[in-house]
Amino acid sequence: MKHIIVLISILFTLLSAQVFDRGPTIQHKISFGLYSPPEIESGLTIGYGYYRYIDDMVSAGVGIDAFWTNYMKVSSVETEETGLGQEIITQQVEIDMTSYLLPLMGTVRVILPFELGAFSPYTNVSLGWNILFNNETNYVNGEQTFRFFNGFGWGLGAGASLVLGEKSSIGIETYYRSAKMKANVDETELGLPIYDELDMTGLGLQIGLFMNI
Repeated sequence: MKHIIVLISILFTLLSAQVFDRGPTIQHKISFGLYSPPEIESGLTIGYGYYRYIDDMVSAGVGIDAFWTNYMKVSSVETEETGLGQEIITQQVEIDMTSYLLPLMGTVRVILPFELGAFSPYTNVSLGWNILFNNETNYVNGEQTFRFFNGFGWGLGAGASLVLGEKSSIGIETYYRSAKMKANVDETELGLPIYDELDMTGLGLQIGLFMNI
């Protein structure tokens, strides 16, 4: 938790520094997309970002992209055939697990010095802290487990934006996020470090609306 507090303090200190006052524009970003860690089910993302321009080509800020996914392990109990030849399958849920990933990232975005038709390509680099809540219900043995994971994360992205109006644009972006997190950090009786680890590293695709103020 202290790492999160330190990170947030550094980010807001940078955002309030005088260097950012040279730029006249604040940019807000609202995004929707799909995130796909290779070891679990893909899921939807919704995000918000707050950026300030350093100059015409570079902006920096903070953002969060909430991701959630659900996995259910089911088994067939009974199959019944209707008079029309259709099958009705009765299934029972054995395990139901929901995961919520909240990456709080500081991001530097750089607009590349060329255009692709009407599109302006850009790239960004992100550093921050990943927070994950995992809720698992095992109906077979009647157990429910809630776990909290967290850890350092980073990301690389590339995209292109299209101007909509004087102060708005829309962009599509693909990105890679590193999100390996820990929980239950402890020691064994012999003093050896022990912890649970969960890897949510993956690829994502999102569409964002940029609004300049």
